[in-house]
Amino acid sequence: MNPPPFLNRPDEKSGRTGASLVLKLWLRAGVAAAAAVAFGCLYFFVRQYFKDGVWRFDLILVNKSLGTAALFLVALSMFLTGVAYFSRHSGRSLSYRKHYGLMGFWTGLVHGAVNLFLLPAVGLHPERKLDAWVSDAPGLLALVLFGAMALLSNAGVKGRLGGETWRKALRYGGYAALLLAVAHTALLKWTSWTKYVRTFDSFLPSLSLPVAAFAAAAVVLRLAAWIFEARKK
Repeated sequence: MNPPPFLNRPDEKSGRTGASLVLKLWLRAGVAAAAAVAFGCLYFFVRQYFKDGVWRFDLILVNKSLGTAALFLVALSMFLTGVAYFSRHSGRSLSYRKHYGLMGFWTGLVHGAVNLFLLPAVGLHPERKLDAWVSDAPGLLALVLFGAMALLSNAGVKGRLGGETWRKALRYGGYAALLLAVAHTALLKWTSWTKYVRTFDSFLPSLSLPVAAFAAAAVVLRLAAWIFEARKK
């Protein structure tokens, strides 16, 4: 016997509310990704004038903005994890973690595609100080790991792996990928970073410098959480 129609209403309402919340999370993460790329474009455009005395907007500048935005979004996702551990009000920040992380992965995927295929196709070359395989290899490995995490984030995978194994795979894979992404950025920009710290030759540092520092802070915060957990046991 089917239940009366009114008994279905709370579940239907709950389902609609849940779908609406997920949509809101995706929209906010998408807006954050778009804002990060737009800010990067504006920042690099202005910095280029102070550094080189020219106003130029091209695909190389957009590609740099994509890479910086991807690192920022992934670092933000993991930073929220560390903040949630030490915060009493962790529910809201944790709800954004997955969506920021996936937006970061997709932004990084676009950055990699532009870097490897689109720039050469239009006769441009990405900014490199080392051989391509040296500087690009950590970034590509990071994308592979982030892609694996995107697949693991599926609820069905969690059921097959088991909750504890699933959480460990995401945790260790995520921080390994973040460190690889920082290494990729450092190999590209280390000369620029050290020159700026030594001479302050430009009014603005490369945007990758504060973003890489933020990513490092996310790792340090998580290490602090692990140490705190270990001492409690």
